[in-house]
Amino acid sequence: MLTVYGRPNSSNSAKVYWLLDELGLDYDLILTGRGFGATDTPEFRAMNPFGKVPVLRDDEAVVWESNAVLRYLAGRYGPTELWPQDHAQRSMVDRWMDWASLSLTPPLTRLRKARSAGRSGDGDLPAVLAAVTAMDELLAGSRFLAGDALSLADIVAAPSVYRWFRLPEAGEGYANLAAYAERLAERPGYRRHIRDALS
Repeated sequence: MLTVYGRPNSSNSAKVYWLLDELGLDYDLILTGRGFGATDTPEFRAMNPFGKVPVLRDDEAVVWESNAVLRYLAGRYGPTELWPQDHAQRSMVDRWMDWASLSLTPPLTRLRKARSAGRSGDGDLPAVLAAVTAMDELLAGSRFLAGDALSLADIVAAPSVYRWFRLPEAGEGYANLAAYAERLAERPGYRRHIRDALS
């Protein structure tokens, strides 16, 4: 039986929950992380020395870092078009997964946290605008980030896309990205774990 340690309001945990839904896998959820169970215990640190969620336990296998968990699940319980077996197609998914994790999410997270603390955070705004503009341009010719089918890349980007559209800057001018967000919202896992769970 799969066990996931995470919290419902964690974007990184949400990605894992959504993929588990897409794969039709049952799992036990141990509520862990900020506001829930402790991550600084010796038992938890033995699973993840950095004390972060999500963590996946699959029998004796323990996997941490959300993108690693996604790749593990897709590889272990696939094959699935979410992470294609063709190496060239898979590399496209992997590239967008990494890009979303490194170029989109960090500046957006800093911007949101600064604003919630009463600061402008505008130093990160140019990087956020560059990232969402790049996505909008790509999505002019593609239904999803790595092609015309949903993939792990979209699951990784989805929390940030959702949060982008909660900012006033989202406004007008990102029609392709807005249509993409609507396509994501067609998936029950997105609605359950992203739209209805994250702020």
